[in-house]
Amino acid sequence: MSRLSHLLSSSITLGVISLFAIAPAHAAYPDRTITIVCASGAGGAVDVTTRIITDHMAKTLGQNIVVQNEPGAGGTLAINQVGKAPPDGYTLLTIGPTVSTLKELFPKATVDVQRDLEPVTIIGQTPMVLVVHKDVPATEYKSLLAYIKAHPDELTFASNGRGSAGHLAGSLFKKMAGADIRYIPYRTTPQATADLLGGRISMIWLSSLGNLAGSDKVRPVAVSITGERWNQFPNVPTFDEMGLKGYEATTWVSMYVAKDTPPEVAEKLTAAVNAALSSPEVQKRFESAGIVKPRATGPEFLKKYLSDEIEKWGDILRTTKDTD
Repeated sequence: MSRLSHLLSSSITLGVISLFAIAPAHAAYPDRTITIVCASGAGGAVDVTTRIITDHMAKTLGQNIVVQNEPGAGGTLAINQVGKAPPDGYTLLTIGPTVSTLKELFPKATVDVQRDLEPVTIIGQTPMVLVVHKDVPATEYKSLLAYIKAHPDELTFASNGRGSAGHLAGSLFKKMAGADIRYIPYRTTPQATADLLGGRISMIWLSSLGNLAGSDKVRPVAVSITGERWNQFPNVPTFDEMGLKGYEATTWVSMYVAKDTPPEVAEKLTAAVNAALSSPEVQKRFESAGIVKPRATGPEFLKKYLSDEIEKWGDILRTTKDTD
């Protein structure tokens, strides 16, 4: 090799070594602000759950977390936004139980949660209580079912649209209990509760009593979660304990990242969620808002839970055939 060639080779080698020596190592996740796209309007159960959790997560992760509300189109707008984001864990999705009904309610949607996103974890659940008008001669599940059986197609239930949590809860009740009740859709929950107070509808499933609290025109009958009773209604039994075994319909909130995001990112986010769930401050805020901690967390649990919920609610929506 000539002296010139040797000098050039040595210079290139030294240059490469110097480049690696000064190049910074890949920063550990997260090293900048994280955005959570919430598929819900401000103030709803999904939004409230998201904000309580992320306030604590930001401290654990050492980065700011910005919540961006993106409601509408059954959550497809939010799913599309996160699905198209870089798979780096800086754009997350939180969404309610509509995530399990999209295939049935929006068959032409171009987004697919199971195809486009990676599961992270469930972050919380909000149960519902069945409230009936005072003229319905029932004080608990068994007497209600007996009355329905004796008066088929007489009683009605309402919700703010097909596929909403209240509609799914009522439809599940119809199927599991063999209850012949009619579905009446409303544009908003306040409109439905006003008609319940007026006796124009018979019953409704709610995650909060709202303007019904303290009214002598309605009564709570049962709660829609299995296991322990809901702290919001400690004296109201669950459907499960009253004999409708396995009946559960909640506003469960789950978190996702874009497809192909490194699994260690989901693991780190799950760890941050678990730290939040263990926090006395978060537990107090959850209790005040009526939110229940998830029974299990993590990507694998959410993956199976989502699959099971898609099958469960798809079957309910196809067989009950309620319309808006």
